[in-house]
Amino acid sequence: MSATKKVKAGAGTRLGTQIRGEMAEAFDKRGRGNADLVLHYSGKNSKDAVLAGQLEYFHFLYSEFDPDVVEADYAPSAGISELAGKAYAKLIQAVVKLRDGSVVWRRLVETDPGDTPLLSDLRAAIGNGPLVDVTRLEIWTMERLTANPMRLRNSLRALGWIAGARDWPLGEYKSAAFALINKRRSVTFEDVIALGEGAKRALFGAAVLELTSSGAVRSDLNEMPLTATTLFHRIGD
Repeated sequence: MSATKKVKAGAGTRLGTQIRGEMAEAFDKRGRGNADLVLHYSGKNSKDAVLAGQLEYFHFLYSEFDPDVVEADYAPSAGISELAGKAYAKLIQAVVKLRDGSVVWRRLVETDPGDTPLLSDLRAAIGNGPLVDVTRLEIWTMERLTANPMRLRNSLRALGWIAGARDWPLGEYKSAAFALINKRRSVTFEDVIALGEGAKRALFGAAVLELTSSGAVRSDLNEMPLTATTLFHRIGD
């Protein structure tokens, strides 16, 4: 994993121990103290995301490379508690804003057991009163999240490139990559990273993957592994 977190270690405290302690504290606040701890860099949010367990991790990978997702809150409990109460907050594990402006609350579950009375009440409340800005509630199961393993693997690899460039402004690299794709209509990953030399190759790689994540260009990453021959296409072609 390429994501890192900078913290100031106290005297006599190992850095790894302190980071894990901070993550555990964050999970405890979300009522997920016994879940597996995962810290990963989010290209959508330009910061680290704290994730609890496989469902949240797979949903994170899915959403980070969904061009329809503009913003993603992977730890929405506090905000939902303030807006709708703690009981409803426990039902929702992620909030995403889509390109069309929709705000979607997502419930992540191993399998869908159907609506409980509380979940039915939440469905009825969405779009009204304090939840007027929430468009809909979605149920995402493990089966749905893992239906395309290639997508998840490529998202993980792509996020490694993006996380590695997190401290560099990528504006000029994105512009150059976009211009190349717009001119040729279709290019390979190698074509893009060849725009630079040395360490700049990695920055061009991160740039074109960010363009793909945002929907500025399209690729075959849902069907084929991320390699030097991965294709990137101009939108509309």
